Amino acid sequence: MSINIILIVSLLLIFFLILSQFRKFTRGKSYKNLSYYFIILVTLFLIASIIIYPGESVDAAYDGLVIWTTLVIPALLPFFIGSELLINLGVVKFFGILLEPIMRPIFNVPGEGSFAFAMSITSGYPVGAKIVSKLRLDKILTQVEAQRLISFCSTSGPLFMIGSVSVGMFKSSKIGILIVAAHYIGTIIVGIIFSFYKKSSDNYRAAKSKEHLLKRAFHQLSKGNNSNFSIGIILGNAVKNSLNTILMVGGFIILFAVVIRMLELLKIIDLITSILVMLLIPFKISPSIISSFVAGLFEVTMGAKMVADSIGMDLRTKVAIASFVIGWSGFSVHAQVSSIIGLTDIKTSLYLFAKFLHAALSSLITYFLFPIFSNFFVLSFPVYNSYQEMSLHKKFLFNCQLSIELFIAVLISLLIVSLITALLLKIQTYFSKGKGMK
Repeated sequence: MSINIILIVSLLLIFFLILSQFRKFTRGKSYKNLSYYFIILVTLFLIASIIIYPGESVDAAYDGLVIWTTLVIPALLPFFIGSELLINLGVVKFFGILLEPIMRPIFNVPGEGSFAFAMSITSGYPVGAKIVSKLRLDKILTQVEAQRLISFCSTSGPLFMIGSVSVGMFKSSKIGILIVAAHYIGTIIVGIIFSFYKKSSDNYRAAKSKEHLLKRAFHQLSKGNNSNFSIGIILGNAVKNSLNTILMVGGFIILFAVVIRMLELLKIIDLITSILVMLLIPFKISPSIISSFVAGLFEVTMGAKMVADSIGMDLRTKVAIASFVIGWSGFSVHAQVSSIIGLTDIKTSLYLFAKFLHAALSSLITYFLFPIFSNFFVLSFPVYNSYQEMSLHKKFLFNCQLSIELFIAVLISLLIVSLITALLLKIQTYFSKGKGMK
């Protein structure tokens, strides 16, 4: 413990030394640069911690590397590459024209947002943020539309919620259905709330006649095929951009695995928990609830696991807190998303607010729906039970196959919904004209 004290004191001394040296350049505006100084302090803390605990740091980094290689790469890379290809080939604009009558009234975003939403809810973090960022960089979305879209297109995937959390941690597939339902209901509500964000500043062109919706969609698709870039260049750029993104995600996973491990060793998480316990004494909240909540603020998997293993909480409260943690997603995911949208003019602060709102809504929905799911839903997913016993090689192949199948299923579903929407509007227009002639 003495080493920890020496470490903290040394870091504080170095930090205040740097702060005093930079103060004369800021001319009294030190608060404006507070985040810059905080990053310096965190970096010094991380470096010093790794020096003091080299073995634990390597173990934590290895755990993060295993998660990245066996789960994240096969689960996300097909979605990244496929999304880049479909956007560059104009297929997303094809879906956008057909689904504009659905997305615009409900979420006040263009129809292209349907692609980001569908990919997000099937693949998980941070695919939705990547697609929204790409749509904004290609000027398919305005800044306001991108801000609305990112609010509900950064979600967890069903495989994580059902497989890892429900079956792996709570030992019940039925709980996973409840968490998934609450998670997606919550994100839809957030999207509807954000549809009013800067509504008065909207400046989009009115849609053309609904009668020619399908015709306009295929016309847009043909324009995409007339691109100046060859399919080889488009494919190469898609693979390159996707690999860059997946490497960035892996770097953050490994980094936060080390950071969280250092926070545990230095008892900083315990210190934060103790402070919150003292502040919340009047509310008589269990310390295990607070410690799980604090862990979940940093990393979603660790937080959900602590919630499932905690003692002194009823199952209903545990599942509600786990739902909050999944909706919030943790600073690890926020760092990934922040890095992705940092290339655009999307505001990270509003994104964080949307995630907190999503977490709160998901938790409340889970708590109130728990009795219904507890009494009426009895489901089992034996494939996930055998998944826990697979080797790393088999897990990689399983996740890769499942990811590709999900991607294809999403495309087929979007195509079916798009065509049905166009057909219904065509029928509506036909009957409207018939009544007008009478």
